[in-house]
Amino acid sequence: MSVIEQSVSPLNYNYGKLVFERVGRYKDRIFQIDAVTGEEESYGSVLNRSIRLAQALRAFGLSPGDVVAISGPNHLDIHIPFHASLYNGFPIVGVDPYFKYDEVRTLFNLTKPKIVFCQNESYDTFAKAAASLNLDVKLVTFDEGDHHMSKFLQMYESSEPKEDFKVAEYDIEKICPYLICTSGTSGKLKIAALKNKSMLLKDELVTKNQDDSIIIRLLLLSPNHWISFYFASTTSAATGGTLILTSKFDNYIYNVDHVIDIINKYRPHSALFNPALIASLKARKEDVDMTSFQMITITGAKLFEDVRQEFKKLLAKDCLLVELYGQTEMIGHVLGPSPLSSQGSCGVPMDMFDVKLVDPDTGVEITEANVTGEIYVKGPGFSGYYNDPEETANCFTEDGFYKTGDLLYRDKDNNYFYVDRIKTLIKYRGIHIYPIEIEEVIREHPAVAEVCVVGIDAPVVGEVPAACVVRRKGYDVTAQEIKDLVASKLSENKELRGGVLFLDSLPYTSSGKVRRIKLREIAMRANRE
Repeated sequence: MSVIEQSVSPLNYNYGKLVFERVGRYKDRIFQIDAVTGEEESYGSVLNRSIRLAQALRAFGLSPGDVVAISGPNHLDIHIPFHASLYNGFPIVGVDPYFKYDEVRTLFNLTKPKIVFCQNESYDTFAKAAASLNLDVKLVTFDEGDHHMSKFLQMYESSEPKEDFKVAEYDIEKICPYLICTSGTSGKLKIAALKNKSMLLKDELVTKNQDDSIIIRLLLLSPNHWISFYFASTTSAATGGTLILTSKFDNYIYNVDHVIDIINKYRPHSALFNPALIASLKARKEDVDMTSFQMITITGAKLFEDVRQEFKKLLAKDCLLVELYGQTEMIGHVLGPSPLSSQGSCGVPMDMFDVKLVDPDTGVEITEANVTGEIYVKGPGFSGYYNDPEETANCFTEDGFYKTGDLLYRDKDNNYFYVDRIKTLIKYRGIHIYPIEIEEVIREHPAVAEVCVVGIDAPVVGEVPAACVVRRKGYDVTAQEIKDLVASKLSENKELRGGVLFLDSLPYTSSGKVRRIKLREIAMRANRE
């Protein structure tokens, strides 16, 4: 048995060096499999292709700190610019391949990428967004067209031998390896900047003392703009594990037949599933053999207890079904299971994290058990929101705690239980939907005086957005017109699946803020169109 022992290395050691060393350690093992095509690729091949692209990107003229955007389904090419960027010190931002023009433009305006790797079908949208911002962006396509990655490699081929390649040196305090889409306290699109030191510390926490004599097959369904993709892709390599990917990802909706085929054929050992997929697999229990799993991590939303109990019946007796609490800003989970974790809890604070509960109204720390409060966290996490100092200042306390906006309570044994979130974020199939983004679109309609978007509880998928609308006097607008407007401007997952509710007025607090919780209660009870 070989146990991986790791410690955070010299001050100038960056995350790209760690990943480079890992990939080079297991050259003969299988790094990734595309379950759609059956294609496999070794660690050695991934390393060679990534070095070749890293050299080409240097020849193209990029320097450490230049942002690289990556967008596409999880085919075997998606990891190549991902690794090449890590080796060069290029901050990586994943772009949702289903983003429409306005969404892409917002992201480009925040991150200012120098080069984008995407599918050919996204090329025109990305080019238009870049042009509108006067950004000089090189677009490279994975699949076809005049801007294919193979042509880029030929044009900027390096004469340097691959064996002489060295990972770039740069100031790890100023340059972040990852820039990840998330939401700030306002609900608008924000970019969480994750520093090298935080990534190294969190990585060590997850991978230390793991055994690399057993090859773990990880079923990775997360799209490449989620934190779970970023982190799982690199921590799997710590022990030479194999990623089972699928390039068949249809606008966030997992094809359960396809997932069942993957599980039955490739017999994965671990996976990250959201509650929607768990419910779908439970409903197809006669068709799927889940007994190969050693651990399944629940992410994205709370799993209801009755669903948990039924799903556990499909698993091997020794399989761990783990529900974690965390956020993108904290590089995933900050609460995790312990031998004494209570049923239904998110576990206890992990090593390296300080956690406290605070009364959201008074700001006073809660020390008693079974009292709900907002959870504040301090530990290896993001350094702030990229190019947004105001939002960064709003989300941290003076003593360095990150204000999560989520409500939890803890029992007398220090087990934490998730209750709800203060923030307006809506989660549909594990996808983050920002109400303010939808509201801004609806406000464009001349017949709309006021609008507030809330999340409506929905079986299986978690929540769906619903719009509460006040018509402007003398104007008329139908629910279908509102729905069509949103569908024309935003990606499919943000459509108003919860319907539209017309009201004479919106409820407000004495300070002039919309009472979103009250409005959500009204919308839940009402007959929405």
